Amino acid sequence: TTATIDVQMIRRKDRRVQPPILCAQKRYGGKGRGRLIPPEKNGGFNMSGSKTRAVTLMLLSALSFSIMQVFVKMSSTEVGTFEQVFFRNLVSMIIAGITVYREKLDLIPEIKKGGLTLWGRSFFGFLGIVLFFYATGHARQADVAMLNRASPVFVTLFAGPILKEKISKVQVCAIGLCLVGAYISMQPSFDSNPLPLFSALGAAMVAGLAYTLLSYTKRFTSAPVIIFHFSLFSTVCAGLLMIPGFVVPSLKVMGMLLMVGLFAAGGQYLLTYAYQQAPASEVSIYQYSGVVFTALLSYLIFGETLTLTSIVGAIVILAAIFWVFEYSKHKAKEA
Repeated sequence: TTATIDVQMIRRKDRRVQPPILCAQKRYGGKGRGRLIPPEKNGGFNMSGSKTRAVTLMLLSALSFSIMQVFVKMSSTEVGTFEQVFFRNLVSMIIAGITVYREKLDLIPEIKKGGLTLWGRSFFGFLGIVLFFYATGHARQADVAMLNRASPVFVTLFAGPILKEKISKVQVCAIGLCLVGAYISMQPSFDSNPLPLFSALGAAMVAGLAYTLLSYTKRFTSAPVIIFHFSLFSTVCAGLLMIPGFVVPSLKVMGMLLMVGLFAAGGQYLLTYAYQQAPASEVSIYQYSGVVFTALLSYLIFGETLTLTSIVGAIVILAAIFWVFEYSKHKAKEA
């Protein structure tokens, strides 16, 4: 009996118990086998710290996408919409492909785990880009930008039934403030052709659905695979659609298109990881910071005037964002 007890004790000592951080790493790296568990349930991350990281990533994502828009505007005089969309996603696809290879992720099994949700994220994400680019080329920029800022509203609406997230009154009020701030800042007139305006609103709606599906897909599929799948899908579709009107870009514009791709890739990576760190309904509001970044970049690069209404609108948006951030911190401390 004593010998049996000794053997059992030795076996217990030899058992290797993985620390929580390794469990969390299995979620994002390695071969991705087994059940994928959110990091907050592994004990590897503190929820308040995770939300802070999500906010930082979303703000950097908005800045990256704002810089991308600068190069889109600069290159739009020479190449068409689908050509821009093609390069926007081509660079992301290459970077994501390299990441998948270096981390030795099982690409096909992870895509299968994502299922229709992953395909839906890629399809609606691509559709949102096409609708937004079409609206941009056929309506006033202020009108398009204002309608496109409605995407966080749709994320909040979809997050309830799809992700089963509880939406607080603070979040609803803050999103309303951001919409008011965007309206004050952009001063849209909505006197453009109705079809592009509906396209801009449709782009916001399908983008909101794509971001919600992205937040759902994170439970089954790692971030590099999600980005690679979306980028590959969009690159193939845009490549086919750009053939009829393809224009060989000059060396200067080619450099601009590469910058479009690089900053789009940066924004996509940051956005994807942000939605993996915190609930979609809580982080989507920080996309409104793009209004502020776009206004500043337009002033610095294109010499566009910063009016009093632009500044007031930016202050309202920043105040709403700060309100949500402080509310989330307070709620995390109580939990």
